[in-house]
Amino acid sequence: MRATRPRRTAGGGELEPARRVDLLAYFSGAFDLAESQPIGHACRVAKIALGIERELKLAPVARRRVINAALLHDAGVSIRTTSGHLGGGAWVAERFGLDAGVKSAIRATHERWDGKGRPAGIAGDAIPIDALVLGAAHWASDHVEEPANPLRARAQLQRACPDEVEAIAGPRVTSEMCAVLRDDGIWIALWTAELPVVVVAAGSGEGRPSHRKVERAAAAMGDVNDAAVREPGRSHRVASLAGAMASALGFLAGYTRAVTIAGYLIDVGQLGAPRHITEQPSILSVDEMEQMRRHPGLGSRMLATAPGLGEIPAWVEAHHERPDGRGYPGMLTGEEVPVTPRILAVADAYCALRADRPYRSALSRSEALSLVRAGAGGQFDAAVVGALTPAADACEARWVRERRVVQVPRRQVVQKWLRRRA
Repeated sequence: MRATRPRRTAGGGELEPARRVDLLAYFSGAFDLAESQPIGHACRVAKIALGIERELKLAPVARRRVINAALLHDAGVSIRTTSGHLGGGAWVAERFGLDAGVKSAIRATHERWDGKGRPAGIAGDAIPIDALVLGAAHWASDHVEEPANPLRARAQLQRACPDEVEAIAGPRVTSEMCAVLRDDGIWIALWTAELPVVVVAAGSGEGRPSHRKVERAAAAMGDVNDAAVREPGRSHRVASLAGAMASALGFLAGYTRAVTIAGYLIDVGQLGAPRHITEQPSILSVDEMEQMRRHPGLGSRMLATAPGLGEIPAWVEAHHERPDGRGYPGMLTGEEVPVTPRILAVADAYCALRADRPYRSALSRSEALSLVRAGAGGQFDAAVVGALTPAADACEARWVRERRVVQVPRRQVVQKWLRRRA
């Protein structure tokens, strides 16, 4: 199959510019899934917290801290860390380039006014005001999401507030939260499909939208996903290799940038997969594989309306499709598979072969190239495979400098795989 040039990408060849906070509102859905919360939980916490912040008349810088900390307050659940999910959340905030105030607010989210919180057991005014606001907003969001009927949820909250909240957030924050929950506008916003847009509308102070901010946010999300379900640096390898292949195929710089950004995000839906599956030390069962195969669709739906990403959500959904029609989720064939997912599929497979897995060691460069070439025309687009060698040559030297590739060949694995395909 011929790797045809795409007619266009968003913005006539380039992605639209956006801000970090614009994308965080949508990326937060991945953290909701990792926490087994409904998508939109973090945005609801953010909206309620912003309402409380408005009533408290905090400074504009506090508003920015509240938005970012609320969107990432439980992001640490998705990664493996010795400092617990609060320390993990602070690490996620650092990856996104957020300041110490946001990290401090996340670390103190589960502290309580009465001193019975964690991890430090601090009390009263020793807790950052941002963290008290987040604690109250999280409590309210949990109550909002429990009943199936929004009107019933509102009635329950009115009965519970303020008695149950003062021990968590103190009298001042609790009083303002009760006022917020009586606001019809905020209540309606909690249930709108446009909630991420409503939340980020308050996110001033990040400067103008830009393509660079989109790329940085996507790269940070790739780091988080690697920490959760893959090996460190994998998303950067996939992204750089996919971009190098697009360039080798003769695509323009704007399109190549879009392919690179897609490489960071192709596995974001894996945060919704059960941890016992993503940490499986052996080859997955049929049932486990079926659950993993949900991740392209999950990632696509999560990113579908995010600003700045153009066609990337559709590419994410199709990156496991195959020219021979044996891919998923749509079992597309031939030219039904867009060229970008064909590029991403080759980059993803090559980088997977070059990395350690619980059931095998990393393959050498030549072995990985042999396996991908063996799949040309069936599993992979033949023209795209033809661009892999020069792209890998360009990328491998940089990966070695960055110490991101472990070269421990297992030739018997390669030989067995090739015999099976023969």
